[in-house]
Amino acid sequence: MVARKALLIGSMPYDSEQTAMTRALDTVGPYLFSLPDGEIGEITEMYPKGKRSAWVLTQINQCAADKENFKVIKNLVRNKEGFPVDYKHLEKLKPLHSPAELDKHLDLGYYTYFKSSYEIFKKLREEKNLPNLKFQVGVPTGLGISFIMMQPVDAFQYANAFNRRIAYEVRQIIAEAGDDVIFQVEIPAELALAYMLPVLGSIIGVGQVKALVKLLPATAKVGVHLCLGDLNNEALTKAKTLNTMVAFSNKLIAAWPLPEPPLYVHYPLAEAADPPRLDAPYYAPLQDIKLPPGTDFVAGFVHEKLNAEQGRQILKAIEDVRGKPVGIACSCGMGRRDTPIADSLLEKMKEVAAS
Repeated sequence: MVARKALLIGSMPYDSEQTAMTRALDTVGPYLFSLPDGEIGEITEMYPKGKRSAWVLTQINQCAADKENFKVIKNLVRNKEGFPVDYKHLEKLKPLHSPAELDKHLDLGYYTYFKSSYEIFKKLREEKNLPNLKFQVGVPTGLGISFIMMQPVDAFQYANAFNRRIAYEVRQIIAEAGDDVIFQVEIPAELALAYMLPVLGSIIGVGQVKALVKLLPATAKVGVHLCLGDLNNEALTKAKTLNTMVAFSNKLIAAWPLPEPPLYVHYPLAEAADPPRLDAPYYAPLQDIKLPPGTDFVAGFVHEKLNAEQGRQILKAIEDVRGKPVGIACSCGMGRRDTPIADSLLEKMKEVAAS
């Protein structure tokens, strides 16, 4: 038997952060890298799965409502959960301040959400007798927000304004919790650029991640979630080959600006509702991943459309090329799934982690 670490990417479809954390701890607690709060937020008629359940669309909706600092230039077409119906109907905004000034008018909510969940986390950690478990906070890059909510020229001009605000809120969290928090940097925009333009896009994407990470305190504990996008359980990027992902992550690790390397790099191996591929040669490029000592590789292949035998088949293909046991995860957060599916995914993660 090999005990593998399990990573929860962030969002979980439960009725509160306390419920999400409790369910996760009850199922996979001993195997977890760290514990996110489930990213749910206030549940309302407009947001029946919670205001936080769709990643940075939470912050974009907040900016759209801020008429003093943003102008809406393209309206959102909402689905029944309060978020865009698809990638073509995203809201587009125009900032009313310069790139140098905008961050002074932002509050992205990461510190606020941390404060509302951290005490609950500490209580649950004590109850479950997991004293070494860290709290996990997911953050985008500045481009991760601006890429979605602005026209392309504005997106790049304003990315660093969002980076500065994200880094400020990270520092607020560290001031309160010290090294008890792992910050998961989530990068769908940058990975999308790498797949669209493998050479230039990778250079730009790595630069955008570095632009945020270098603003974080040198003591920050950071993990990386490579992301294919998961709006309404639909991927933004289709990974026909893993070569591009491997090349991108190797460039990112080589350019990493903090004194300590990331704690882990998570690879998404399913594309939202589409399960991972079963053909073993697809996973061969994973042998070329270059990670320094202390950085774990996490395979994001746990999926509701895989049966147990298929899951074992994929895990074997991955571990054969990596040459050792790997961390396991889903490809993205579970927030776009239904609660029964999330329950089953947690059980699958437990089964794989303990196998």
